[in-house]
Amino acid sequence: MSAGGADRTSLVGGIAVLLLGALLCLDQLDAISISAGLAAAAICAAAGSALVASGLSPEPEREDG
Repeated sequence: MSAGGADRTSLVGGIAVLLLGALLCLDQLDAISISAGLAAAAICAAAGSALVASGLSPEPEREDG
């Protein structure tokens, strides 16, 4: 991670958790109805987005010594 830069994996994971929480809050308020299958798919999508962001971020340089 560069000085002053954002960690892409943490940013994407945080946004995914925020959106998942908003979805579950809407379900508790009876604004929408979420089945167990849809909840499981949303959780897998949140985890998958963090994994994809992790795979796309560049690896730090190693010093072989």
